[in-house]
Amino acid sequence: MQAQTQRHIFLDGVRTYYDKNTPRFARSHQSSVANAIHREVWGPGVQSEKEAFEYVNSLVMRSITAIAGSFPSPMRVLDLGCGVGGTLFYLAAQMPIDGVGITLSPVGVRLAENLAQETGLVAQCRFLEADYLELPNVGARYAVYAIESFLHAPDADRFFRSATSVIPRGGRLIVCDDFLTEGAAASTDRKDRCNLADFRRGWHVGTLITTRQAEIQAENAGMRLIDDQNLTPYLRLRRPCDRLIATLVNLGRGLPFRSPWWDSWVGGHAIQRCLLTGLIEYHFLVFEKVLD
Repeated sequence: MQAQTQRHIFLDGVRTYYDKNTPRFARSHQSSVANAIHREVWGPGVQSEKEAFEYVNSLVMRSITAIAGSFPSPMRVLDLGCGVGGTLFYLAAQMPIDGVGITLSPVGVRLAENLAQETGLVAQCRFLEADYLELPNVGARYAVYAIESFLHAPDADRFFRSATSVIPRGGRLIVCDDFLTEGAAASTDRKDRCNLADFRRGWHVGTLITTRQAEIQAENAGMRLIDDQNLTPYLRLRRPCDRLIATLVNLGRGLPFRSPWWDSWVGGHAIQRCLLTGLIEYHFLVFEKVLD
C-alpha cells in the first residue's frame, strides 16, 4: 500500500510538471516547429531544425514500416507519453494508422485533440488521459513506443510488462530515452552524484538504468532487443540557450523557490552535464515480442 501511495504521489508530480509546462513548450519552445516535446537529433542527412526534431520520429517510422507487412492495415500504434501528439501526427501523415496516445496530463490531451482537429487527423489519432503502467482498454497494438517518457516510470519492470501486454508476437516496443552508462552506475564521485540527483529531481525521473538493465527487464516481459542506436553524438550540447540556462540555474540555485518551469531548467542543465561527462547516453532501443 505504501509503495502504491508513493507511486501515485510521484505520478502526480509528473502530471503537474506537464500540465504547467506543456502550453509553454507547445507555444514557444524550439521543438514546437514539429509539435514535439523532445530533443533535436542532428542525425545523418538532417538539414533543418524541423528535421532534427523529427529525426526520432523517422526512426520510429522506419521500425514500424519494417513490420507493416506482418499485420493488417491500418497499423495499430500506441504512444506512451504522447505529449501533444507530434509523433502520431508524423506517422499518420505518411501511413494508415489507428493511433492512440496516452498521457498523464489533461492539458496535453486537450492540446493534442486541438492539433488533431487542425491537421484533419482525428480519425487516425485519439488521445487518452491515463497512466501507462495501468493501460486502459486499447486493444492489440502492433507497435508501441515511448519517446523520452520511459524515464518517468516509477517502476521499470511494470513499464515493460504493461507495454508488452498489448503487443502480439512479432510486434515491437520502441524506447528512446536517456540511460545510465556502466561507468555512471559505479561512480562515487560527488559531482557525478549531484548532477544525477539534479537530473532526477528536475525532470521527475523515476527510472534511470543502463541499456543492459533495460534489455534484461524487457526479456523478462517476453521481448528481445533487436536494435540499439546511441544517438548521443548527434545531440547539440552547450548551445547559446543552454549556456544561458546554466547561468540562471547556477545563480538561482540557493534561492528558496521552485516551480515546474524552474524544474525543467534545473533538469535540462543537469542532463547537459551528465551527457558531457559520459554519465548518461541517449539511446534508441527496439524490442520485438517473442513470447505471448
